[in-house]
Amino acid sequence: MNDSDIRSKFYIDDHAVLYALLVKNAVQGFGGKGDAAAGKATILYGRERGLRMAMRCVADGSPLTADNYIVYGEWLDDRGWSEFRVGGYEPYELDAVVCGWNDAWVKYGLLDYGKKYCQFIDQELVRGFNPDNSFALQGTLSQGGERCRFMFDGISATSDADSRHIGELRKKKIPYVVKDFLYHTGHVLSAFRRTYFLEFGLVKAQGVLEKTFSDYAEIFGIEKLRALQNEATLDFSTI
Repeated sequence: MNDSDIRSKFYIDDHAVLYALLVKNAVQGFGGKGDAAAGKATILYGRERGLRMAMRCVADGSPLTADNYIVYGEWLDDRGWSEFRVGGYEPYELDAVVCGWNDAWVKYGLLDYGKKYCQFIDQELVRGFNPDNSFALQGTLSQGGERCRFMFDGISATSDADSRHIGELRKKKIPYVVKDFLYHTGHVLSAFRRTYFLEFGLVKAQGVLEKTFSDYAEIFGIEKLRALQNEATLDFSTI
């Protein structure tokens, strides 16, 4: 199978499941220490993603505004696994009423471990992009809420027309900024591996990783595991 074929097979469920398995196996192996290490790994992953967004934005000569945080987002759900609605303006509120990550965690019995992602990821993405920007999370689906509400100060939209305008700006950037889910899933593995090595030491970290690889391959197959392991060797701190 060529590179483009294997890349097309990766999607939100790969990303969600790998993340939750990395958390699960650390927690089951090391309890509270494992839980804390998983939090640190999530923070690292989120900030590196946000930093890449900022690098592309600055390279374009654009300011690191809240609007551009939306425009330069790196993932795209072109299969419709998630559903977002604007919940209000001033501050700008974006609601996720359906989430592909949450659905994948529920499907594979991993919700208790996946919800740590929701606890950290969006605030760390914002911090990685520009720590001066303001963001708040008000409820999540993974915690039993009716929706995830993302609240941004500083977004210029004050109407549906303004919101659509930001969406149109984003569409123009999609070919340049969006990365596929093999890339994103490889980045999760990279961030967790680097963190676990430092937190647990080489031998114990390898044990967590090997168990995770086995669990992932049981669900998605050895071919996808090998592609994922190869992708995780990239430098995710650059664009």
